[in-house]
Amino acid sequence: MKAKKFLALFSALAVGASLCAFAACNDPSGPDDPDDSDNPNPPQITYGLPVAGRGHYIKDSDLLQDGETRWLVYTTNETSGEEDNVIAVRKAAFEEGENKGWAYGEEKIVLGGETGKWDENIGSASLVKGEFTLDSEEYGWMIAYCATDTSNETQYQIGLAVAKTPDGEWKKVSETPVIEFDGDVYGATSVGCYAPSLVNMDKGSKIRLFYTYADVYGHFARFYDFDAANLDTIELSGVNQCPNNGGIEGGDAVPMFPNADFAYDAQTGRIYAVKDVSPSASINPQYATRIQLLYIAEGELETIEAGEGWVGVRTWDSTDTPDAEYERLYGACILSDAYGHVAAGAAEIIYNVCELEADNEDYLFTQNLTTLNVTLN
Repeated sequence: MKAKKFLALFSALAVGASLCAFAACNDPSGPDDPDDSDNPNPPQITYGLPVAGRGHYIKDSDLLQDGETRWLVYTTNETSGEEDNVIAVRKAAFEEGENKGWAYGEEKIVLGGETGKWDENIGSASLVKGEFTLDSEEYGWMIAYCATDTSNETQYQIGLAVAKTPDGEWKKVSETPVIEFDGDVYGATSVGCYAPSLVNMDKGSKIRLFYTYADVYGHFARFYDFDAANLDTIELSGVNQCPNNGGIEGGDAVPMFPNADFAYDAQTGRIYAVKDVSPSASINPQYATRIQLLYIAEGELETIEAGEGWVGVRTWDSTDTPDAEYERLYGACILSDAYGHVAAGAAEIIYNVCELEADNEDYLFTQNLTTLNVTLN
């Protein structure tokens, strides 16, 4: 996350896709009883995915379902009209009834950058449930987030934070990033390590941290494995680069894997990914306008032997946005359970839409989420 995902280079199963009408899925509605005199300022409820307020954006989402509760994590801007990113969380419960459905509560900002530190400018985040300990305190949730001390969305690195509930108080694991990027070595203008995506492989403390690595040569999917039971001492495995063969779509001489979100199907042993489709070199600016869903056998991630590679399931483009209105779609995530697992069958993909700079000078503040349903092979 799930993604993650920038308005910059690459910022950016049989499948039956049914696109949820944007207006219906994103209709902010008030509480059932607007005349609640006991509470003159009742919490605002949004049925369907929330829509950013004026001068704000919602992007880079991660959506989990923990039993009867959904947790939506995303990047937004704290100040209207500014690009001061923070990580926000909303909690949702399902409500039966006409024009209802998943009812999201109010936005809570849970994580921000710190001036003068490596994570001054936060990018995107991914959420996962598990069993974690930090400073002898037990926690049930972890966020991986990308951030940088530059102001131009380059040289991102990745850090971790923990909390007892997703809408609770978050504690950063350390003062330094867990995954570093050296701009002096790999390119000061490179995006770095971004789009973290967490999967709890054993639903305990065995974590796989996927991310996009971007240097001067391109954008590639990588991951580390580590035991997060004791976060006072994190021992990452050697870095693993995901295979780059198979049905990967893109406009590059070498297949790219930018801005991806990952999920695990333990029953089939597959790793699913939804990623931006990198644009061809002739497109300027280099904004992603398509997303692709793929899967690969888990064993192929853990061997240097060449296998079949990624199987492309489906690609979506502007015709799949609400009323085919938006030319850009990007930054998708797969709805998973609280541990980043999915099961074969119906699934949901959340993705970003946005207007173009050529059409709207305030295009940054048109970034919002929408959804489509798919069937995993």
